[in-house]
Amino acid sequence: MKKLILASAAMLALVACETGTSSDSSSDGNAKTINGYTCEVTRTDKSVTIYETYVAGTYKQTQTVYKDLDGFDYSVFTTDITYMDPSDAADDCADEKEEAREWRDGSYQVECSSNAVHVRHRDDSTLQDMDETARNFQNMCDEGYVRAKNGTLNDD
Repeated sequence: MKKLILASAAMLALVACETGTSSDSSSDGNAKTINGYTCEVTRTDKSVTIYETYVAGTYKQTQTVYKDLDGFDYSVFTTDITYMDPSDAADDCADEKEEAREWRDGSYQVECSSNAVHVRHRDDSTLQDMDETARNFQNMCDEGYVRAKNGTLNDD
């Protein structure tokens, strides 16, 4: 989980958002834009999502928590990335497919198109882990806004 979040943050040079924590869906709906960058974190009872827009494309990742047949929590992370430049999508697609090969159990799935990458993977994260994910997403937004303001959003 952390590897995907950190890899995506580095790859896309992510930044700051507003977040809430009500039992329905929460977000202030007033995400700010700095130098073409916007970021928002939303939360429901069973999921947390980060959505970023930037000059080169968009990034969305959601953690949704489910219960298995034995009553244990597990999470499914879905990530959707779109690019203005198809070569950026092809590079990211190759990286994500390499990551999927390392998982070997089929729980990390990657689909690609000319300008988009979709990743879906399952892990053992619980409802309690969503708080950490929400904090990580918020940190990604905060860092992104700082980088957008400094003009270093696209620096690796």
